[in-house]
Amino acid sequence: MLVPWTPVLPSRRERSVRHVAQALAYITAITLLVAALLADPFDPVGAVAAAIVALVGAYVARAAGQRPIEVGIDRAGRPIARWAEGSGEPLEKGLQCIFAAPWLITLKQGGLSLSIWPDSVPRNAFRRLWVHIRWNSGRLPVEPTAGMAPGQPK
Repeated sequence: MLVPWTPVLPSRRERSVRHVAQALAYITAITLLVAALLADPFDPVGAVAAAIVALVGAYVARAAGQRPIEVGIDRAGRPIARWAEGSGEPLEKGLQCIFAAPWLITLKQGGLSLSIWPDSVPRNAFRRLWVHIRWNSGRLPVEPTAGMAPGQPK
């Protein structure tokens, strides 16, 4: 493996961003509700919209229990993930990076979406994942010997 299996832990940064988003959703719901109540003719559409925003905020705010996941980069240069206590088989084939920046890496395949924040893995592992995904994704040969010159040791 080019980047060994690294466990992804809960991120404090992600939690704080989520709390800010929840606060903004609740402020928006309260503002909509007040605007609907203060409208000269009562506006039930505004009140319903406020209730929907509040319910969506409460739904997003619930803690989603997630099994521990490990990530890595395989020899072919593809990001891979597996359950930490599982059989060792990758979770999804064809896991793709949809966003890579120094502050967040997001991997997705099918129903699985995995956000890797800098404080959720060791600093060196995050840097190695980010650099590899950012600069080497799709550039390495599929077979370890496919890019070697003839006569070069394996």
